[in-house]
Formats: sequence, C-alpha cells, structure tokens
Amino acid sequence: MKHLRVSCREAEAARRTLERSGVLHSACLPQREGDSVLWPLCGAAEGDVVEREPRQRQRPVGDYRQRLPSTLRKLAPRGFDLLGHAAILRLSDEAEPHAPLIAEALLASHSQLRTVALDSGVDGRWRVRMLRVIAGEDNLVVHHRENGLRFEVDLRQVFFSPRLATERARIAALVRPGERFLDPFAGAAPFAVSAAAAGAQVLAADGNPAAQRWAERNSALNNVSSENFEFHIALAETLLPSLRDFDRVVLNHPTAQLNYLELALAATRPGGSLHLYLLANRGEDPTAETTAALVERGRVEAQRLVHPFSPGRELRVIDIRRGSG
Repeated sequence: MKHLRVSCREAEAARRTLERSGVLHSACLPQREGDSVLWPLCGAAEGDVVEREPRQRQRPVGDYRQRLPSTLRKLAPRGFDLLGHAAILRLSDEAEPHAPLIAEALLASHSQLRTVALDSGVDGRWRVRMLRVIAGEDNLVVHHRENGLRFEVDLRQVFFSPRLATERARIAALVRPGERFLDPFAGAAPFAVSAAAAGAQVLAADGNPAAQRWAERNSALNNVSSENFEFHIALAETLLPSLRDFDRVVLNHPTAQLNYLELALAATRPGGSLHLYLLANRGEDPTAETTAALVERGRVEAQRLVHPFSPGRELRVIDIRRGSG
C-alpha cells in the first residue's frame, strides 16, 4: 500500500491536508519509521510516497444481532468495546431488560469471547467503569493489543478505552525521540507507554492506587526501559504545580479538563504541546471556552473528533501550543 512519508514535525499538518483531500485511508493506521510518520493513502498525494505493508485497524466483528429475535434486533447495539476476551456493552433503557439474551447472542457469535459485561457508565473518584458481567466468565482482567503494543488491565480497577487507540497512535507519531512527556491522568498508562515506546522520556501519574500495578505491567510488557518511564501515585492538583518544561502533556480528564488546564499549561515548556480531551455537545465548537481559559498563555492549533460518546455528546481533542508567556 502507498504511504506518504513526512517528518514527525509535519505529521499533524499532513494528516489534516490528506483528510481534506479525501485520500487518507481510514481503515489503516499510520506507521512510525525513525523520525518520520507514514500516512496510509487511498488516493494520489504529492510528496515522498513509499510502499509499505498496511497496518489494518481492528475490524468490527460480525453482526451478532442476527441471532436475536427480530423484535430485539433494533434494540441491541451494533457496536461494543472489544478488549481481549471481553465485550463491553452499553444498552438503552428499553434494551436493558433483555441484556442476558443480547449478551448470550454476542457470546455465541464470536469464538474469542468468554465474557460479556454491561457498562453503566463511569463513576467514582477514579472514573472507573461500572461493569456487571451478564454472560460467560466473571473475569475482567483483559489482554488487549493495539498499534503493535500489548496492554493488560483489570477493567474493574482502572478505566481503559479501546476507542482511543487511534488517538494514542496519533500522539505517539508526534513524539520526538528524547522529548519529555507528561500524563497526569495515566490510568493503566496506554498513552504514556505508547509515547515511551516512541522514544519519549515519560512521567506518568494517577491518583488511583490500583493504576500503578497495571501501568508498570504495561511498561514491562512493551519492553519500555525504566530509564524512559516513571510512574507516581499522585493527584494531578498535587503533582502538577511542581512540574515544568515538559515538551508534551496529555490532559485526559474529559469531565473536568478546564479545572486542570492552567496547571498543565504551566508544566508545558514554552513552545511545547498540550493535548486536551473534553466532552462537547454534538455540533458544538468547544474551542471558544478553551481559548478564553488560556488567557494568552497558549493558542489552539487544531481540534478534532475522537469518537461519539452518547447520542448528544462527543469526545474531542484540542491541540494547544504553549506561548512564551
């Protein structure tokens, strides 16, 4: 497959240009080669075009709903989160009474599945999913693969979303070898480990004491050197005031992101990048509120949809460049 090779510095601008031109192959992942990023193409593009084996995104599995009575097919969700041996379902109020039947159909449709759990949303101090196993084994310690990396996590202890795999690949593609990378809401450290695997010097932290076990486990699974990866059990509001001069900061606390924006920006070096994840109403431009919160200390460079969150809301990321002030 043809790929456009660009420098890491130009990667994000190239992605936007390819998307606007309609030639960025959405079914394949970008690849990292040294100081370059390879964007997969589905059409002609100008520049350094090279041939490489494609890296396919995880394809959706078959439609399990065909096993359900016709009256239930419209109620059962088409999509679900797949992590290793476990499938995580979110159901409407109308569908929830039929959860066991829907789960059994899903379990019977896919040989790799051994557990189906119902997701009732994120709750608690550490934003952990409220999960209830409704079919199969009562085991939510999952082994997940994405972007050539391996992750292990207990979904009852630490939040983990496979829907951020593409975003983690994008951020890792922007990383320059040796840059200082900060993730103060690391959880099981998928962003942090992805960055460390790309050559960053990573400081990851989370207030959830359970996160440390899985973050360090994931670092080891991916052969990340302890010299490149450091994890602390710490609250962001306690940790951030003591930190400065990071080249890149990931601020992934979508429900309270603006509460930490000033502290995270202060931890970013002048000219460095901050990636802010937030929930926005569908069709709403969230940059105005963010720009006001920056108070001339940074500028919004880009924003993009990460994935739909609910019928009326979506997860977005805003890329911010720290100013000199």
